[in-house]
Amino acid sequence: MTEIYDEDVQVTMRPVSDTAGLPYTVNPVQLSQRQALIEIREGAKGPSGAEGAPAWPWIWQGDIADPAAIDALGLTTADARKAWRVVSENAIYIWTGMELVPLNEAFLAPGKQGAPNVLTGSGTAGATGSSATAAITGTAPNQHLAITFPQGVQGDTGDPGAAGAIQDASDVAVDEDHPLAQDYVLAWDTTLNKFRPVPSARNSGPWSIAGGQFTGGSNINVSPKVIATITIPAQPMQWRPIVEGGLVVYSHVNAVGDSRMDVEVRIGSTDGDLVGYGCGLAAANDNRVSIAPRFAFPMTPTATFGVVPANTTTTLYVLVRRVTGSSNYTVTTEHAQLIVYAQAVR
Repeated sequence: MTEIYDEDVQVTMRPVSDTAGLPYTVNPVQLSQRQALIEIREGAKGPSGAEGAPAWPWIWQGDIADPAAIDALGLTTADARKAWRVVSENAIYIWTGMELVPLNEAFLAPGKQGAPNVLTGSGTAGATGSSATAAITGTAPNQHLAITFPQGVQGDTGDPGAAGAIQDASDVAVDEDHPLAQDYVLAWDTTLNKFRPVPSARNSGPWSIAGGQFTGGSNINVSPKVIATITIPAQPMQWRPIVEGGLVVYSHVNAVGDSRMDVEVRIGSTDGDLVGYGCGLAAANDNRVSIAPRFAFPMTPTATFGVVPANTTTTLYVLVRRVTGSSNYTVTTEHAQLIVYAQAVR
């Protein structure tokens, strides 16, 4: 039986079996106040249709406190077939469009199985001595269980672990901006408040040249004269040359003191910073001039004089220079030598 609601008139259509096989010529209609009953001949049975979704006899509206709360809604015929669970009576109330129909004890049988609940969880540590707590949040089928566990007391010291990498320590900065390299050491960086890799403070080298790399000669008059060069490869830090060595230089003089030739070592050019020096003898005797570090200005740890920038290849020049007189001189390259160390500058 199908019921159709139109405004405030309820029409009921009831099928009537045709046992004799005679056609109906009249479809009787009975009217009673606001209800109409129509009898219609039952047709032949048709084929089974596709199975539909489970039918609901009402339009579910959820929970409501009590019947008075439903009355307060001011329902009309447009609300027909709406239904509520009345919490105070644990009953279902259906609105027909004209009146409320209660279905008592409507929740005694188990309902259909709902969707499985997907429960996720998390745990956190609470203060030592506190109570454990648990709370479920969200609505099914997606809920979350959060548990707080009281933190235990300090345990015994465990066995020593395996040795870790220094660069993984929290107070060490090794990254793209502070890479490791050969012969680097860790130094404290006051800006980072961490150790970072820096070139070793020990001297690098040595580099040296010997007799075959010096240019000698006799009865020379040119001053200054370049008699050797040595090229030092780029270093990862800024540095200052420390030089030592020697060679034979003597002046052609008639009397002691007439003329004197000294030896210089300079950075980058013949006029570069002076980093090495050797005093000659103002006499005609063979004299080995010893080369030792020397700087033209007072030196301090932070001085920039004589410093080669990091990652820069540089050349040192060895010169003979006349400092007094005008006599010619001779340079003997046998046993000549120059040794260079790179001293890191912080």
